[in-house]
Amino acid sequence: MQSFLSVNHQIQSFLCAHPQADGWKVYHCCSSLVRKLYLPYLLDYLRDEHPEALKLCVTAKEPAMAEMSGTSAQSHRVEADSEWDVQKELDGCGWMGSVEIEWKGALIHFCSPLVEQCLHNDPLVIVATTSNAALRDLLRALSAYGQAREMRGNEILVVNGENITITAVCWDDVVLRPWVAQDIRGNVEAFFQSREKYRELRIPHRRGFLFAGPPGCGKTLTLKALASAISAKFVTVLGRADVNDSMVEQAFYLAEKFTPSVLVFEDLEKLIEARDVSLSHFLNLVDGLKVTDGVLLIATANEPGKLDPALLHRPSRFDRVWKFPLPKYEQRLALLRKRSRGYFSDAVLEEVAQKSDGFSMAYVQEIVINALLYSAHNGAAPGDDTLLRSLETLRAQRKAASKEDESLADRETVGFCAKED
Repeated sequence: MQSFLSVNHQIQSFLCAHPQADGWKVYHCCSSLVRKLYLPYLLDYLRDEHPEALKLCVTAKEPAMAEMSGTSAQSHRVEADSEWDVQKELDGCGWMGSVEIEWKGALIHFCSPLVEQCLHNDPLVIVATTSNAALRDLLRALSAYGQAREMRGNEILVVNGENITITAVCWDDVVLRPWVAQDIRGNVEAFFQSREKYRELRIPHRRGFLFAGPPGCGKTLTLKALASAISAKFVTVLGRADVNDSMVEQAFYLAEKFTPSVLVFEDLEKLIEARDVSLSHFLNLVDGLKVTDGVLLIATANEPGKLDPALLHRPSRFDRVWKFPLPKYEQRLALLRKRSRGYFSDAVLEEVAQKSDGFSMAYVQEIVINALLYSAHNGAAPGDDTLLRSLETLRAQRKAASKEDESLADRETVGFCAKED
């Protein structure tokens, strides 16, 4: 309540300072409009392009994590043991406070109320200007800057969090049934190579794919392989508790803006069940009130049975569904051979593959990782007995952690920017 009163006081003070009688036009930008106008990048744009326009800046800026840790590949990177150059302000993902600029002879003032929560949490900006023409000109320039910035680098655009750096994952790293990987890759590549053919046939150039199956069976790894191989912009929304319709709508907006693009929704069943996400609104966005060309929608579902039939039983929404089941013996053995690095005999790999029935791909991989870690901690070379010990440890661990009413999805959770699926 105190935080709400503080925000309300800041807004009232800003409005009182910019009365209409003095020629001010005041506008309120909600969170979705803030993102669409690229207002989170306002301070960086002024710093990089027009520092002379900035007349007053009383703000708290949110730097990107990579900038703070000195791991960014951009111009403000610093070595771990060096002092930061105070003349180089770090790139920001958002800001709060007051910004006053002069643009084309007109005054434009911005206020984003300071709140206790994270700066990224549902941003709000109030704008006051003495010229609508000057405001529109500034926003056009800011939009060009924001688009260029979001297209730079090898990153997945994240609506409700920090962008994700695309890591190199090749198709050889994806251990699936051979026809599945080939079919997915072929369909995705064909989509982006066939725009003119779609146009000739008068078919909207958009498709929807669904990857369905228990966690840890290759869905996220397949997405990573696609992101590494396809020259299209990837956009996603993280499945967090605070996800809402505005964030989902912004994801569709960005996917349309950066076509050709891939729009990713992981754990679709959880997204749709979120308190502030409306299924009907989501369906309207998927169907498209206007035709959106060049956007491929890919969703994953650990438990597709929880999805509303309206999502699955209309081909224009998800016209292809690939199942990612628990791996069979052949896939488990192939993954063990790929990850074993020659430390273990083929005979023991075959034995472990037989005894790991019911394990997900993630758990099969963990058998090898756990064995190597055990050897490292004990100062011994990895051997067959180490791998067998690791298998029994993980089998006991899974059994102890399981409850009678607990699903596989409850035991093994994954995420696009966390663990590999």
